[in-house]
Amino acid sequence: MNFTQLRAFDMVARENGFSRAAAMLGLSQPAVTIQVRMLEESYGLKLFDRTGRTSTLTPAGRALFDVTRRLFALEEEAQELLTASRELRRGHLRVAADGPHIVMGMFVRFLRRYPAVRLSVTLGSTAYVRRQLEERRVDVGILPTIENDPHFIGVPLWKHSAVLIVPLIHPWARRRSVGIAELDDKPMMMRESGSHTQHVFEVALKRVGVKPRTVLELGSREGVLGAVAAGLGMGVVWKVEAMNDPRFKMLEMPDSGMRSTDFVACLHGERNRRVVRAMMEIAEAIHQTGAVLEAGSPFAEARRNPRASGRLPSVPVLARGTATRAR
Repeated sequence: MNFTQLRAFDMVARENGFSRAAAMLGLSQPAVTIQVRMLEESYGLKLFDRTGRTSTLTPAGRALFDVTRRLFALEEEAQELLTASRELRRGHLRVAADGPHIVMGMFVRFLRRYPAVRLSVTLGSTAYVRRQLEERRVDVGILPTIENDPHFIGVPLWKHSAVLIVPLIHPWARRRSVGIAELDDKPMMMRESGSHTQHVFEVALKRVGVKPRTVLELGSREGVLGAVAAGLGMGVVWKVEAMNDPRFKMLEMPDSGMRSTDFVACLHGERNRRVVRAMMEIAEAIHQTGAVLEAGSPFAEARRNPRASGRLPSVPVLARGTATRAR
């Protein structure tokens, strides 16, 4: 078994492409391609389906990737164990988040403390973030609703409430709030099936027997914001996603019951890796200082809790959890 070939395969699978894998390994793309091809030929297995510049794992490739992720994660953990007495001065932390609006303040704190650690961030839906975590393509995920799943542990940091956004020329633009029952048969921008936001909205609508009229179904929160700003109808988003945007008016929905909490999470088996533990400790320090932010500014300084020391705990107290649907 050739570990150089396994490492090349693992990096291609993790980075979703040969060129990015080559850059991460410090090799040329042809060299990485040759290593993967030799691995496939040695065992008579096709590990990737290649279409143009896109490479997708085959069933055999996915099974092998699950093994190589655990293999090289153990190698990283062994290296961290051997250097445990040193300050964290190197490393690469991969993070997936379901939106930039909830993570930048925490990243500022992390990079202030660990300026030499490389931080890579990908953005996508909650389903995407969960999948990236489960497949070990990222080390840490930021996503909502992680309870009762033994695979994940996490720290709750951001609490959200939903708001209705309407065009500036809409008759409701002068109002401050709206009842959810008033949305019956109103033109609405909806999120795609499987969206966490859409799921929570549908539960709230069903509870009161209301059915808005769908004008557009959109695959991102940015699409909803843009469509409402263009005057195509109304939309429902989390308050933190719409704050300080002058393109539309934001109305509270006090009777909707739409609430969500974002967690900083990792796989249970990854929590002791040093670079992962460093991010989780930053999250836990924010949590301990009473800075679980209410649908407001995730960039604000932590509200000081007089009972909290402000120290980073050596072993973070983490809430077990599960990710659900795409946000």
